[in-house]
Amino acid sequence: MIDILSLGWGSFLALVTFSVALVVWGRNGF
Repeated sequence: MIDILSLGWGSFLALVTFSVALVVWGRNGF
C-alpha cells in the first residue's frame, strides 16, 4: 500500500526543487 503522506511529500519536494531550478535558470539567463 502506498503511503499518501509520503507520496504528497515527495511531490512537494519535487515541485520545490523544480521551482528553485527555474529561478536559478532565470537569473543566469538560461
